[in-house]
Amino acid sequence: MALQADESGRNQARQTPGSTRLARLAPGPKETFLLGNLPALVRKGLLRLFEDAWRESGDLFSLKMGPKRQYVITRPDHVKHLLATEKQKYPKGSGYKIVRESMIGIGLLTSDGAFWQRQRRLMQPLFTARAVTQFAGQMTDRTEEMLARWKPHAARGEPLDLSVEMMRLALSIIGTTMVSLDAGDETLELGRAFRTMMESMAHLSSGLPVMPQWVPTPRNRRAHAAARVLDTYIYRLIQERPPDLLTKLLEARDEETGEGMTDEQIRNEVLTIFLAGHDTTAAVLTWVWYLLATHPAIESNLHEELAAVLGGRTPTSDDLARLTYPRMIFEEALRLYPPGWIFPREAAEEDEIDGYRVPAGTLMLACPYLTHRQPAFWEHPEQFEPERFTAERSAQRPPYTYYPFGAGPHTCLGIHYALLEGQLILATVAQRYRLRLVPGFSVEVRSMGMLRPRHGLPMLLQAREAGG
Repeated sequence: MALQADESGRNQARQTPGSTRLARLAPGPKETFLLGNLPALVRKGLLRLFEDAWRESGDLFSLKMGPKRQYVITRPDHVKHLLATEKQKYPKGSGYKIVRESMIGIGLLTSDGAFWQRQRRLMQPLFTARAVTQFAGQMTDRTEEMLARWKPHAARGEPLDLSVEMMRLALSIIGTTMVSLDAGDETLELGRAFRTMMESMAHLSSGLPVMPQWVPTPRNRRAHAAARVLDTYIYRLIQERPPDLLTKLLEARDEETGEGMTDEQIRNEVLTIFLAGHDTTAAVLTWVWYLLATHPAIESNLHEELAAVLGGRTPTSDDLARLTYPRMIFEEALRLYPPGWIFPREAAEEDEIDGYRVPAGTLMLACPYLTHRQPAFWEHPEQFEPERFTAERSAQRPPYTYYPFGAGPHTCLGIHYALLEGQLILATVAQRYRLRLVPGFSVEVRSMGMLRPRHGLPMLLQAREAGG
């Protein structure tokens, strides 16, 4: 998937002779008359279509999916324009409206404006860097339980699908930290329901042609069944009111208005927390184990640091100040495989970006997957190099070159939670096991919804000596 940025080619694409810059749409790959780029999408898949269009047409390119035109932006200054400085021109748009009305309801993920600001004010104090450290012990406890479950598989040399294992672990952690309840036997069913929901949401907000939700297509039937499973679970939690984050949401009051949230609003926010709070971390950690298995020298550096700092004991949040490799590895995996690899917005009015006309109604897609591969900002961008994220190099990096959690005011609320969880899981597991790909297995990226290995990630477990 190597991507080469040819600046001379890109500048040539922007300066077609005889055209008026302000009247032109952004360049893009060749389109068919009625279907636009849909045939290429079917042939290549979404990720490769984006890669090829970026390489051929430049850092701002246009695609036409049936009747709907979309722009994909990759340059940091364009990302800033879309998600920060001109954000009022680019609300979440019709794709989020479909998701809101058919699946997740009105909540922090799907709203804009005054309602979004209110929900953000209510929930922000629960997810600060300081507040989430209270969950560190529960995160490592659930990880230790997973490792105990792995022992017989390791002894028998049986592979485990790490994409499934990370999903189960992250869902168990989000359950015990957010609602004081481990889903137990329901974990796999809930995990499948959440994944179905995420993929359906990604499809609905992608700008691709979609069937109305009332049409009983296989995709719609799966989404409705998943929503029923999740609603049953979440409304049961609201009725039981366990003493945890859910209780804090029930008791939260807006400082400006004194208003709280209804049960329906809490349902929407709890669903959002579960969706984003487990699936993102699970997807990134799956790629972490793949990257470490294919880069043994980096894995060896990680083991040396863990042995020096922890000596085989379970990490705590206080240890993370002295551990540099877990965070650098996690952040580099986020660079290469950002789970939310596109952030959709919609032009509410006509605009101009870099001399190209943005018609009102255009679907705008900020693409961190491509921004994170810009050669102007990332040397050897396809290589796995955790040292890119030393404190010194991160401080020197221009803004909006790295945004795996989004950017601007709508940056993901759970960023501190995800970073804490990812580091603790990585440090705990890596002390006990080396994970190796099953011989002959080929990893392929699937890009609908989160970036995941298309056929899972079967791996063999090699036990390590404690502290070694």
